[in-house]
Amino acid sequence: MTESESVRFHHFGNLLGKRVLRADGTTLGRLSDLVVVSGEPYPPVESLVVRAGRRVWQLPWTSVATMNGTLQLKPGSEPAPLPDAPVPDRVRLGREVLDRQIVDIEGAKLVRVNDLHFLETNGQLRVAHVDIGFRGLVRRMGWQRPVDRLVSLLRPGARYLKDDAFLPWKLVQPIESAPGRVRIEATKKALASLHPADLAEIIEDLDRHQREVLFQRLDVETAADTLEESSPEVATELLEAVPPEKAADILEEMAPDEAADALSELSGETREELLQAMERPEAKEVAELLEYSPRSAGGLMTPDVVGLSPGATAGEALFEVRRRADDLPVVYEVFIVDEEVLKGMVTLKDLVAADPSARLGQILREVPATVTAQDDIRDVARAAAKYNLLSVPVVNAAGGLVGMVTADDILSEVVGGR
Repeated sequence: MTESESVRFHHFGNLLGKRVLRADGTTLGRLSDLVVVSGEPYPPVESLVVRAGRRVWQLPWTSVATMNGTLQLKPGSEPAPLPDAPVPDRVRLGREVLDRQIVDIEGAKLVRVNDLHFLETNGQLRVAHVDIGFRGLVRRMGWQRPVDRLVSLLRPGARYLKDDAFLPWKLVQPIESAPGRVRIEATKKALASLHPADLAEIIEDLDRHQREVLFQRLDVETAADTLEESSPEVATELLEAVPPEKAADILEEMAPDEAADALSELSGETREELLQAMERPEAKEVAELLEYSPRSAGGLMTPDVVGLSPGATAGEALFEVRRRADDLPVVYEVFIVDEEVLKGMVTLKDLVAADPSARLGQILREVPATVTAQDDIRDVARAAAKYNLLSVPVVNAAGGLVGMVTADDILSEVVGGR
């Protein structure tokens, strides 16, 4: 292949099985796989894998002279045995990508690779797209021409003939583990860009092995956000798949009620081990929540609330919300507490609209409903629905504020979404 050659496109399904010829025209074997260098948006093919019976060789892509009906090698091209161990930052496309599930980062979903699309230019072959369409599978099976002809006769306007289901390689990430820091780091960055709810849905659609591989690639913050959107059963399974130290770090990043839900499914011994590995303040909050029934207000509440005295000002309240923003899962209102007893609340809208020097005791509004930690989730839901509350305060027997149950937790529990 020369510098003057025009750009050409190839499908992996059409390349596999092609004869590989030595420079003298004798057959070396047939193309079995292609190896690419990972870490680039459109990775180049570095070498080809050739099989002849039980013998398997590897040759650099630079040894290919022409690629038409066959792959013709240059003079002096000598095959080498395949490496015994995986090579860092190298991916065998046929073995590791073709027919595998991948994460479509842009579409935030799982897809299966039916074929791969290559761009050939200036003597180099690069992966351009993955083909997730039915037509790609038909091509792989060698049926494209007869099927295309049949569809053209019966339904000439069919989408099958017009729409190639191609995804740019740079927008997808393989799930199976692979050696090499560059590839793993690129995957982490891409996965972290997904919304946690989308990532949780993807993980729940995978089998146990695949979901563990994918979860282990997430950084602590992304893992925590994802577990908060997952069912307690899946969250528990994934926590068991990582070392206790990382599991403890993830639990510390989660909202206390979500962490308690995940821990509640673990065995007592494992639960204690993880609580011991957590920082003491977070561990204490979670341990207290574990004492309640999962279907009670105490089991659903978060203790992370903003409670201030009636003498604090609106400006001070807003400052406190900003100061604790990273630690609070949600903030709908600031609660007014006098001598540990809940006296009222102010919404964020109230605070923004008020004079910064106004005392909270002057602008507070009555709390329309409270629940105790022992109340059932149905009682919490009724209170939220009746008074149109975004959060329902949880109080003890003396009227002291101990936490709140948020509307999203109520909805998730009531509709069975978790």
